[in-house]
Amino acid sequence: MLNILVVDDDAEKMRRVLLALRKSGIESQLSVEHAHDAVEAKRLLKENSYDLMILDIALPERPDQLPKRDGGVSLFEEILTRDIYNKPQEVVGLTAFADIRDAVADRFAQNLWLVLRYDAASDEWAHRLQQKLKYMLVAKRSGPAPKYGSYLCVVTALQHPELDAVLALDWNWQSKFLPNDSTEYHQGQIKKGGEALDVHAACAPRVGMTAAAIIAMKMVHAYRPQYLAMAGITAGVRGRCELGDVIAVDPGWDWGSGKHTLEGRKASFQPAPHQIQMDVFVRDKLATMSKQAGILDEIRSSWRGTKPTTALQLHIGPVASGAAVLQDPALTKSIVQQHRKLLGIEMETYGILAAAEESPRPQPVAFAIKSVCDFADLEKDDRIQSYAAYTSAEVLRRFVEQYL
Repeated sequence: MLNILVVDDDAEKMRRVLLALRKSGIESQLSVEHAHDAVEAKRLLKENSYDLMILDIALPERPDQLPKRDGGVSLFEEILTRDIYNKPQEVVGLTAFADIRDAVADRFAQNLWLVLRYDAASDEWAHRLQQKLKYMLVAKRSGPAPKYGSYLCVVTALQHPELDAVLALDWNWQSKFLPNDSTEYHQGQIKKGGEALDVHAACAPRVGMTAAAIIAMKMVHAYRPQYLAMAGITAGVRGRCELGDVIAVDPGWDWGSGKHTLEGRKASFQPAPHQIQMDVFVRDKLATMSKQAGILDEIRSSWRGTKPTTALQLHIGPVASGAAVLQDPALTKSIVQQHRKLLGIEMETYGILAAAEESPRPQPVAFAIKSVCDFADLEKDDRIQSYAAYTSAEVLRRFVEQYL
């Protein structure tokens, strides 16, 4: 049932509005009251709650007064600013005067509300009003939007060193299994603003975008996180970052997406990447953190094992994902050509971002924080993988606890 308040002093316009409501096809689902002036409307808004208010823009304050050009707008502003009134869920302005509609359209649009041009010689306004009613009824029947069930889920591609580094964070981890699911999950808590928030972590069963997307979707389904993060290691682009540096991925894409063709006797590849951008809020917070050299220096100095001689930096930039481990400089060069600012090449992040993008509501905000462990060339080795996994996990921890 939709509760509707129609506020209009013009008897003929009121009659046609009520007729449009009756002809909407959902008349039995509508409960309609009407007021002829602002005083009467305010009384009803104190006593009742309405899903929709249909408001004449040119409205008298009292029944013994003439309509004011902006009388409806004045009522609208008072309803918004005073707590004594029950705010309608939606408001549709209605006026026969084009100049009045144009004058108030921006103010209504600030609240995502409509102003319709009433025309006695047309039913266009009535059709649009009826469509609005039908949508509101469907939305109301669907119930409230589902809520998040946890704060953060963290996905890694490898048990060692990536998941091990995440589980080394002081988040009170405990192993957890779900019914009919062989994956081992880890549940922990972080404290933010005096509140304990649930976090979960898990490792994909194998490397690659497909496995990463599957474990991410499983965790989204099971835990409904507000944020979905990937931590771990990546190959970097030599000259654009240093070993151990942390890269926050923006954007991410599948470097193997495209078309392989044969031009004469020469094979060629035409890339067609679908790039997924980082959430603007998360990017801004990461950009703020990237300027805090003291935090990054503290993370680097806390590592007691083998580490690079360069200072730790946090970069925000493009990272491409693909299905294969790279140790071919020629192939690496071709991937770099897909984005002139490319910072890293790895195997999973795009799968995580795509899983979040296709998740059911409430969708998590996804991001990836990966650290450079090699440059995907012939000098590739495993010497600083543990350090890179550590810097990735520690940057994730500091970011989540202090900035997110």
